[in-house]
Amino acid sequence: MFLSAVPFVALGADNKVITVPDPTTVSPGFLGFAVMFLLAVATLLLIRSMVGHLRKVRYLPEPPDETSAPGHPVRSVPDSR
Repeated sequence: MFLSAVPFVALGADNKVITVPDPTTVSPGFLGFAVMFLLAVATLLLIRSMVGHLRKVRYLPEPPDETSAPGHPVRSVPDSR
């Protein structure tokens, strides 16, 4: 849809000279600072939350053995089958 509107926009364009602002005088301003500050705060809060969730995770040194479940005898000698 966007590409079909391009010729109509080009027909209505004036022959004005387009000036580019001087890069030394253009700055992001307060809005740019506010957006970057809020992104930094959100990132820090997400990292803090992730660390808290990772601390709650229980790490097992090895996967549980099926024979060590309650009701099953624990074998001290491996089966030779």
